[in-house]
Amino acid sequence: MATFTYQTVAAMQQPPVGALPSPGDVAIVAGYHVYDDDGGGTFRLEVPTGPYADRIDEGMVFDCVNSDTDTRIGVWRRIDQGPVRTAWYGIGNVRANGATTVTIPHAAAQIERAINAAGFGGVVVFSGTITLDRTVHIPTTTQLKGEGEGWDRPVIKAGENLKVMFTRASSTRIWVTGISFEGWIDGSAPLPDGISTSVNGYGARTIGFVLCNTTGRADLDSEFAFCRFYNMRMGIVGFGRNFLVTRTHFSSCRYGIVIHPAAKSTTNDVTIRGFNFIANRFHGCGGPRQQVDVVLTSSVTTQTTGLDAFEVGDIVVYRAGTAPTGLEDNMLYVVGADGVLYDRAAPDMYIIQDASEEESETDETPPPIDPQVITPEAWGATAQTIQKVNGGGLFDRSSTCIMVAGLSDALKGGLIADCYADDCRRFYHGPMGDMRITGVTGYRGYETLVETVPEGTPTASKAINGAITNCQWTCDLASPTTYRHGPTILIHGSGVQVSNNLIANSVEHGLYVRADDCQVTGNVVRRSGTAAAPFPGIRVTGTGCLIDGNLIDGYEGAPGLDLPSPTTSMVGTNRIAAYPAGTT
Repeated sequence: MATFTYQTVAAMQQPPVGALPSPGDVAIVAGYHVYDDDGGGTFRLEVPTGPYADRIDEGMVFDCVNSDTDTRIGVWRRIDQGPVRTAWYGIGNVRANGATTVTIPHAAAQIERAINAAGFGGVVVFSGTITLDRTVHIPTTTQLKGEGEGWDRPVIKAGENLKVMFTRASSTRIWVTGISFEGWIDGSAPLPDGISTSVNGYGARTIGFVLCNTTGRADLDSEFAFCRFYNMRMGIVGFGRNFLVTRTHFSSCRYGIVIHPAAKSTTNDVTIRGFNFIANRFHGCGGPRQQVDVVLTSSVTTQTTGLDAFEVGDIVVYRAGTAPTGLEDNMLYVVGADGVLYDRAAPDMYIIQDASEEESETDETPPPIDPQVITPEAWGATAQTIQKVNGGGLFDRSSTCIMVAGLSDALKGGLIADCYADDCRRFYHGPMGDMRITGVTGYRGYETLVETVPEGTPTASKAINGAITNCQWTCDLASPTTYRHGPTILIHGSGVQVSNNLIANSVEHGLYVRADDCQVTGNVVRRSGTAAAPFPGIRVTGTGCLIDGNLIDGYEGAPGLDLPSPTTSMVGTNRIAAYPAGTT
């Protein structure tokens, strides 16, 4: 057995004619593209039986050709130990001095090959910077792990016009740790006054991950930790239940995390439950504040449904006007193709085969994006009939840090805890069900930070165990009031517990409860509205609520606690104080 040394993988694939290896010989390669770029390794020459093509993956197995006769000598098989690395496939290679080297253009195919080589439950280690040319389809249960920490973690960027970065095969599990994902920003997007691209996700066109099953299962069973999502239309979109996101940073995303129900079927439990979003940070998410009324709302008129201002897959909240439209007030809906509105989303609203993928210049056909591309009707969504009448209300794109959309009566247990959100439009929008939001710090929010929706139709279910507790919510006084809207917490769904929160500097009410049978206890609400335009700190118009032990410091000219007269709610002892006139 002889040992050969080569500077690069290309040199190993076409060895000098005067020094041709034989089967069983070993090659030591210094780098994939250049010396010491982490893509080299140790290989053994083999002569496999059967066709060569299905064995060569340009990472673990390489061709070996006699350049003089253009005949195959065999295949080089990597014999390195340890987890599979993307650098072995020529992508994300980093030289020892930290400089990123030139990478091959077809990164998505190489990532898929690396995942296949790692096998079921295997680990793929990412390094450097990788730009995707198309969507990566994860074919099997796997772990995607970044090499490095903090700002040194690897970066995966979306190529131009890429809609979705990653999908996965049905019923597979993925664990993603220590990787940054950056979306593509449409620089041609119209920029109204004072807006630049990437502000709160404005101009973002990319979704990081779309997770769903088409095999009747609702369990996603996937985890994300120590990751970063930047400049995303949506960071993570999940259809189903049971997944974890922790210690992950979402920055300049229109939506951070979006949860939709799994497909309807006669055998599948379509409830949403078992999600845990813990110790994450959200910065500048939820759409640009300057666009709240200008672009992000559209009137329903006799000429249009008003949905032409939105993209397919956008989640909108309907605000009723002076005339009926057949839609439920304050309910979330999803925009489908051709301006059709649905009560829930389907995968094909997000997973779209791009023309750029179909015209790929790779030497292989890109794999199909699973049978996940399913129409809304096949997924169980119901198209909404909109009565096109004047005064029919508004559709507001409810971009937010965390959202649960569709079938609000089907939300069961979930936990959002110990997160931090600053300079965001909204933190949470969706039903409460049996979910708990606790320990969240919302700083410098500029619209309603938490809004719950009414119980869904046709069935109704109260949020018997839903709770918003022990959080601190502070709105952005520095923003012009034209950019700030609504109460800090707005409750439309009944049965919610809102307790032990600190709410300050709201543009309107600190807490507005429009639903029945809610518990409002132990909250501290300060400075609702302004001295010139004060608002009650807490307003409750629902029936059968318990209101006790709240501390409300407000401006003179507005009651601290606003209740209908007469009220059927139980009102205990609440301390209400007013700031002196002239206080700001």
